[in-house]
Amino acid sequence: MGRGVVVVGVGIEPDERAVRWAAAEARDGELDVRLVHALVLPVGHHPGWGLVVAPALRGRAHDALLAAAAIAREVAPDTPIETRVVRGGPVPVLRRQARDADLVVVGSDGLGRVGDRLLGGVVRGLAGHIDVPLAVVPVDYDPFAPHGDHAPVVVGDDGTPGCTGAWRYAADHAQRRGAAMVAVRVAGGDHVDRALVDRARGAEILVLGVDDAWFHHRATPGVVRHAACPVVIVPPTPLAGVGPGRAATAGQEQ
Repeated sequence: MGRGVVVVGVGIEPDERAVRWAAAEARDGELDVRLVHALVLPVGHHPGWGLVVAPALRGRAHDALLAAAAIAREVAPDTPIETRVVRGGPVPVLRRQARDADLVVVGSDGLGRVGDRLLGGVVRGLAGHIDVPLAVVPVDYDPFAPHGDHAPVVVGDDGTPGCTGAWRYAADHAQRRGAAMVAVRVAGGDHVDRALVDRARGAEILVLGVDDAWFHHRATPGVVRHAACPVVIVPPTPLAGVGPGRAATAGQEQ
């Protein structure tokens, strides 16, 4: 059986926190890493616009991927790493990349309200629309902080079938890391997202289920926006070992 893949979305300025976290997940799960930059080419009518702007953007994208690959190799030197520049917006590109992946990882770029809206759009466009877990690594996450018994895996459960996948993912992650697992049962009402964020302070990750329940649509955006630890949003029955991971040393553009 081939190795699985962790797909990491990489912007013009690679999010070091997200890349380091994703590389550690790939290393510990014996998966490959695929670093993906979604290249959006601007539309203009000035003569020669495309001839000048497009190569410059591609060059910056490749530079960002090289920087991200160097970060990933620091964390997981023996893990195969592939880089891809793919034309299209972040949401459709990452949706396609998720089809043969085991995990998709995105990071917060720390651009304040503008970045918050961009990240929120990507999360809404992916959560519930891909068949593998989606991990969001916040800007306040410290990849160098020590973990262990004092950093539990927290899973939010609203009692619906949509949390089945979250329980499985959380249990597997806790077992691999030798960490405790803490379940937080949530019920209807205001400020559910705040309660989950508060409970997850100091946690290694916070795992949430995703389906059509109010819990996902109401709580998930606030949790992703304010959590200090990575948040993993898991479909009800996540697919395991989807497709082989293919390692490559050179960048690939589609």
